[in-house]
This record gives sequence, C-alpha cells and structure tokens, in this order.
Amino acid sequence: MPPASKVPAPTFVAWVGSERGLPWVAAGTVAALTLWRWTALYLSDVDLFFDEAQYWFWGQSLEFGYYSKPPLLGWSIAGSTALLGDSEFGIRAFAPLFYALTALFGGLIAWELAGARAAAWSAVMLALLPGVSLSATVASTDVPLLLCWSAALYCLLRYGRDGGWWWLGLGMAWGLGLLAKYAMAYFALGVALSFALVPATRQAVGRPGFWAAVVLALAMFGPNVWWNWANDFVSFGHTAENANWRDGAFRLDKLFDFWGGQFGVMGPILLVAFLVGLGRWRYLTAGERWLACFALPVLVLMSGQALAARAHANWAATAYIPATVVAACWLSRTARTVWLKASAVLHLAAAAVVLHGASLLPLVGADPWHRQRGWEALGAEVTALKAAHPEAVLVATDRKLAAELMYYMTPRLPNLVKWNADGQVDDHYELVTDMSRLEGQTVLLIGRPWGVESALERFAEFLPLASLRRERPTRPPEEYRVALANGFKGL
Repeated sequence: MPPASKVPAPTFVAWVGSERGLPWVAAGTVAALTLWRWTALYLSDVDLFFDEAQYWFWGQSLEFGYYSKPPLLGWSIAGSTALLGDSEFGIRAFAPLFYALTALFGGLIAWELAGARAAAWSAVMLALLPGVSLSATVASTDVPLLLCWSAALYCLLRYGRDGGWWWLGLGMAWGLGLLAKYAMAYFALGVALSFALVPATRQAVGRPGFWAAVVLALAMFGPNVWWNWANDFVSFGHTAENANWRDGAFRLDKLFDFWGGQFGVMGPILLVAFLVGLGRWRYLTAGERWLACFALPVLVLMSGQALAARAHANWAATAYIPATVVAACWLSRTARTVWLKASAVLHLAAAAVVLHGASLLPLVGADPWHRQRGWEALGAEVTALKAAHPEAVLVATDRKLAAELMYYMTPRLPNLVKWNADGQVDDHYELVTDMSRLEGQTVLLIGRPWGVESALERFAEFLPLASLRRERPTRPPEEYRVALANGFKGL
C-alpha cells in the first residue's frame, strides 16, 4: 500500500492571508505605524502649538481640573515627560501609543462581532484614519478620550455577553473618559439608542453590574466636579461658551463645513461605506447595528450644533471608533475588501504628508505648520531681554504668547504674569495669577502691538524697547512690541 501523501505546510503568503495570520499582520502593521510616528516626532523641528504648551504647563501641577478641560491630558503629559523629559517629543510621545491601544480595542470589538478578518481590518483602519494620523502628532484631549471610548465600548460588549467583572472595566474606562474630555458623556446616548434598537444591550443594562459601572464612572468624575465647584465652574462654563449657542443661527454653510471635515477625519471611502451601510440597515448584522448606535447620536448632535452655531471637525471624533469598525466589518463581510485596501493606501499617503510635510512643504512655499514656527527662537530672545532687566516682572498680553514663553524661555516656567485687562478669568493663566502683584513693580511688557498699547494705558510711565519678531519660513514675521513700564494703576 503506497504511503499517504503528506499535506504541504502552508506558505508564508498563505499564512499571512489566513484567519490565523491576519491578526498578527494587523498587530505588526499597527506597531510599525507607531514606530514610524515616534521616529517622525523625535526628528520633527516643529515647535509646540500654543495649546500643547499650555497643556504641558498643566502637567507641571497635577490638579483635578484645569480652566478649559478636565485633567487626564495634563496627567498624561506629566507621565510622558517624567519618562522621556520635557522635550517636544516627550510631550507628544504618548499620543502614538494611545492610538495603537485604541486600534487594538477596535480590533478586539470586531473580533467578538465578526471574526479575525474583520478584526484585522478594523485595527489597521483605525490606526490609519487621517484624523488619527494628524492627532497622533500633537498632545490633545482627543487622544486619551478615544482610547477610553474604545475601551468602554469593548468592556460593554464583553459584559453584555459574558457578565463577570467586565463591568469594572466599563466603569473605569467611562470614568477616565469623562476625565479626558466631557464628550465622553455622549457614550450614554449610544447606550440609550442601542437599548432601544438592539436587544443585546438590554441584557447588559438589565444586570446590576452595569449600574455599578455607572456609579463607578460618576465617582471617578466626582473630583473634577468638586474642582469646578471650587473654581466657579470655569471648565463647564468654558465648554458651554465654546458651543456658542447664544449667538447661534441657522447656518447651512456651517453644516456643510462640518461634514466636509468629516470626510477628512475618517477618509472619504470609509465614511461613504459607513453611510451606505446605514442606508442598508436591515442588512447589517446585529453587532454592526449595535456599533452604529454609538456613532449616530454623536453625528446627529454635532450636525445640529453645526447648524445652530458651529462645530469643529474633531467634535464628532468619538463616532469614528464604532463607525470605522462598522465599515470594516461590512466591507469585509460582503467581499468588498478592495475598498479597504484602496482606503489604506490613501490613508498611508495622508500619514506620510502629515509626518513629513513639515520638513518638505516649506520648500515649495506651503507651510500649514506656520503657527508653530519660531517660538523657540523668540523664547531665547525674551530670555536674553529678561536677563537684561532682572528686576522687572515679565508680563505677556495674550494666552498664546504666555503659553509659548512658559515653555521656550530658559529656564522654563519663568516668573511670568498673563495680562488680564478686564479682571475676568478667561484662561488658565488668569486663573492662577494675580494682577495685584504688579503694584509697585517695574514691568517688562511684551505682546502684539495692539495688546501692548492697550495695556500701557494702565501705567503711569513707560519706555518702549526694540520690538521682537517671530520668524516663519513662508509667512511675514509676526511682530511683538516690548516696553518697560512703571506705576501700575490697577484695572
């Protein structure tokens, strides 16, 4: 009897495309993308955006809240800089890591709902979203928010299916998300809509662990509420002001602007796939419908916000965790992976522009990063100026300048006062500084010309000094007026 023929071992190419190999390929892709982002950030010559400099300042004093945001971003920067130092890279380095973990949770969600192939595509596409590629290069509140959102979504899914201690993960992720950005509250809208439309959520909500998770989340959020109460609810008030409802009007152009931005955040192919999938709701799986319930309320709410006043493109960012997984699951399930491949190529090109454009685009006369140029050099000039007048109290007339000087002067965190013309608290620097300390002091005033001119009216005498300039490769220099002043009259 002839020997039985041996089954040949699968080739590497076959393994890569198999159900077993795809998740490893996806994990390797996300890891490689993270290393690429870290390398680009390490080599970048782009100065901190003034919001980033302000967030770094927050991290120098760990609180339960700050003027415009809850505290998790400041804590994240404090942890990152404790490990890597106070360089621009150290401030931004947590962002690529957090987005890699967000992609991991998205892949795990898809794995539970649709299997390994959908999981691999979901993780890769989440890591490659154009909005993520941009956000991964800066320190912003969206970074920890999206990680917490994806973790909460996964824990809710597992708790609904398996019960057990997954409620604890849900509560912790939900609570941390509220400490990252108040937009985490939209998660409750997703729970409510999925409860109404998808029976699986009712099973989770009907268990006591879900309500224990809600209590835990609120308890974790409690210290920020207490901080707001102790500081006249400045963060809550700033959030309401940002919505700009009082000056709202019915503006179709703002709605079109918002949705144009959504194509940039998620990418045109994925967003169209998601919207087409919604249009075929009856053909979506129960899991895909469940996920869509966590995207739809955010998109509808932000569309209404855009129509009534304004809505920045990233305000709907939480919608694109579930929306991307829905699109990836639907396209892979219906054998339309060619669109996922095309989207991946397009998004890789966008990532390359984001990561290397700051070095290359100025060579052709374009520089979207012009607002982040020249701050280090300006900080060195102001350091020398302050050294020439050591007795003077340094005063910056606007938040942007104050934030950048706090970081780029040597040594960092100089003895600086943010000018507060009206006595109202309009930013974090005004929250933590007292204008009365200028009484009887010589003041070294620096700011944009109109700001300095206005401030000098509050002094008995002043001496103009040579102006400074912030140089930008593709834009005219930005002028900063400087003056020595005495005899502060008060506000």
